[in-house]
Amino acid sequence: LHDPSSGQKLSPISAEEAKSIALRAWTGPRTTIEAARIIDEPVGTEFRGPFPAWQVTYTDEASTRIYIDAASGTLGAARSDTWRLFDFIWGLHIMDWTERDRINSWWLLLFGIGGTIIALSGFVLLANRMPRIRRRTKRQKAA
Repeated sequence: LHDPSSGQKLSPISAEEAKSIALRAWTGPRTTIEAARIIDEPVGTEFRGPFPAWQVTYTDEASTRIYIDAASGTLGAARSDTWRLFDFIWGLHIMDWTERDRINSWWLLLFGIGGTIIALSGFVLLANRMPRIRRRTKRQKAA
């Protein structure tokens, strides 16, 4: 990150600069920043890089955190309680409970094959049932 007027190198950015970037990026109701800390490695599934990054925490109801790249000052991600709930449900949906980014897990494949077998067996049972239904309607019309 460089200053456009002087060409002076500004990176890595300081905590105050990270807070300033975070306040400018905020579009929600008026709030304050609770904390800003530098992180050097992944924090669960919330943010995956690039590192090092600033984690800026707001004092809002949704516990919003913004991640800012320490080298470039760009906004990396914004995470809230709603996003964390979505991420948990997404992990259940794709059956990847740890990283939540693999959509080709063996669990998903197993359940997909099982669901297909159940659906096909339903069609087979329906096809076996259809001639009986036709015979009953013919008998009722004849009587």
